Amino acid sequence: MSSSSRQLEDPDLAPPAKRLKPSSSAGDEPSPEVPIGRVEKFVRTEESVGITEFLCPDAVGFQGLLKQRYTDFLVNEIDKDGNVLRLKSLNVERRQGNALTANPKTQSEKVLADPTEANGSRSAGGAKTPQGEDTPLVDSGDTATSEAPVVVEIPKPFELGDADSALLISWLGSAVVSSLVKLYNDILAIEREIRPNYKIVTPETKLKSPKPIDDKDARSQLHRTIRNLFSGKIQTATTDDYEIDFWATKISGAKPNNQDGRKKERLPMESWDSLGGEFLHFNLYKENKDTMECLNLLGKFLRTSPKSFSFAGTKDRRAVTVQRVSVHKLKADKIEAINKKLKGLKAGDFEYKNYGLDLGDLTGNEFTISLRDCVFPEGSDMTKVIQESVSSLREKGYINYYGLQRFGTFSISTHEIGKSMLLGDWRTAVYQAMAYDDQSLETAPPDERQRAAACKLWFEDTSSVSKAAEARKLMPGKFVSENAILSWLSKPNTVNDYLGALQKIPRNLRLMFVHAYQSYVWNTIVSERLKKYGTTIRAGDLVVISAEEAAASNPVADPHEEEFGQEANEEKFVRARPVTEEEVASGKFTIYDVVLPSPGWDVTYPQNDLRDLYADIMGQDGLDPFNMIRNQKELSMAGHYRRLLYKPERVEWEIKRYEDPNDQLVETDLMYVQRQRSGGKGKALSTDEGLIHEAVNNPTGSRIAVIVKLTLGTSQYATMALRELTKGGILSQPVKAPKENQPDSDVKMQGS
Repeated sequence: MSSSSRQLEDPDLAPPAKRLKPSSSAGDEPSPEVPIGRVEKFVRTEESVGITEFLCPDAVGFQGLLKQRYTDFLVNEIDKDGNVLRLKSLNVERRQGNALTANPKTQSEKVLADPTEANGSRSAGGAKTPQGEDTPLVDSGDTATSEAPVVVEIPKPFELGDADSALLISWLGSAVVSSLVKLYNDILAIEREIRPNYKIVTPETKLKSPKPIDDKDARSQLHRTIRNLFSGKIQTATTDDYEIDFWATKISGAKPNNQDGRKKERLPMESWDSLGGEFLHFNLYKENKDTMECLNLLGKFLRTSPKSFSFAGTKDRRAVTVQRVSVHKLKADKIEAINKKLKGLKAGDFEYKNYGLDLGDLTGNEFTISLRDCVFPEGSDMTKVIQESVSSLREKGYINYYGLQRFGTFSISTHEIGKSMLLGDWRTAVYQAMAYDDQSLETAPPDERQRAAACKLWFEDTSSVSKAAEARKLMPGKFVSENAILSWLSKPNTVNDYLGALQKIPRNLRLMFVHAYQSYVWNTIVSERLKKYGTTIRAGDLVVISAEEAAASNPVADPHEEEFGQEANEEKFVRARPVTEEEVASGKFTIYDVVLPSPGWDVTYPQNDLRDLYADIMGQDGLDPFNMIRNQKELSMAGHYRRLLYKPERVEWEIKRYEDPNDQLVETDLMYVQRQRSGGKGKALSTDEGLIHEAVNNPTGSRIAVIVKLTLGTSQYATMALRELTKGGILSQPVKAPKENQPDSDVKMQGS
């Protein structure tokens, strides 16, 4: 099977498998006037990533519009105990105990009842000030007399020693160092001013290093030096671009005194054990955002690294999703306090535990999907069509393809980039990651137009550091891979270091490219197998071995296995073996037991003609499925097994009529929270807490939607289940309006 025919416009920059063959005619060569990096607009199709077959191709299907609105695709994670995660509350449950029983209102009333007591109406020696005398009160809280002014000696401003000053200037330059000294003196002045009062002040001055500091040891030394020289009153943090941020700590004055003049005892802090553990778990609700994008925002607001958050699995971007997240030693009230500032995401349902989350700590996901503007075959009963389609999906399942979202949304598929990386063609991989098309420059959404413009700017001179720096400034922050590449190539002495640029992409994103190539091969093998043999099990097909068989086989670990232990395999540590002729004849296994491997060094390939098919398909790309070890250890993919067919655990459906294309058809979790907090009236609490007030219910609407709810295991694609349900009728563009004479009935959600 031939791979995709797309290629970069410059044949010398194309992957080896895509370069023009000697037999090609001269007229086939691309025009040299076409800019490097620009590709033709390519709408990714299922066929381009190996998706071609249906499990029940003769069944009647229907058409429907998927993800017209991102709120049409709801995903709720299912934890390891089988609980479907729902956003129920945005508030922290306050604990009742000795440390938290104080009534803040009562305390404030005592302070405000007699301001003379609160502001220090007693003299320094404890004697009361005579009443009735004309004795002015001083705002600072000190007692003054009318006899003579008190002379306060102002300390000499802080100055750096010559050696310390020279050291900081070597890192930060004289301007930033001078600003740091001024900030420190401002802090000292504020401390002197508010020390007698119960106040908390945070200076607004924020500083940044003039250039990145790439050396980790140098950054560590700088952090220590700032902390020591400025007595810990100036905080520092390293950004993702290796720049250093500086800001002042909060400055606190004296705590209010008791009536007898003694300082109040500090209330004991709750220990992590009393809370339940050092790890805070919470539900992350997000709308139309990537999981990592949300964690980056949380890290920014909370002044903590996004790496401190852990989660069980990533979720779709163009969707409304709920998933569990954990973070180490962070109090829930800090996250609660920023909820109102968060746009498109919320955190709630807080709980402390003594362990964090790891990738894979889930059993699946529940999907609630609205298919809009549905159209059924002329003259058919749409209720009967859906009933038969759902019954088939429940009983027979669907082909367990990797969905289109596995392969990205831009013109160059992620599996093409992964192929270039496996070939060691670093420059082509970078060029593919930075590729753009003319349509993106003209008609795409604003952020994609800006991305295309930044890529075009860089391709004007890919060997120019300044051009890379300009392009990076133009590149929107949401495009993580492109920003990482430009950040590296904009540094001195990194021109043409394409491997270094790829390594600056976060590891999970780098591996995503290679995993996409594995998925492309898997999809293609599955399609070819079903074309040739259908759902008949054959000798040499693979099945997962039992725990007893796995222990007996005692597989020898690859010497690099520890290095690859973080690979996101769907079925880690699973082993498989070929089925024998005797087992086929006895009917011991069915097609639902059959698995196929994605290519890797630690898998068994089918012991029939499918083994040669792996070699043929990958050979067309210049790769060998039996040689998957690479010098770059993280690219030495172990491979994994995936079931050929899959049956959903539960399928429910409902027909719903509506009128306005923008009508919300189902209630999101945030809508539920808003409705509960507003007394069940369905009103939004504020403009930033969701766009929808309530779901519509319009039985007389002219438009038809089918609402599908299904439960799938980990690494299963709901879009592939919908593909089988509709027989390929899932559309991304509106279709003609449904006919009014189609039979209809008030059909409620039908359970499995």
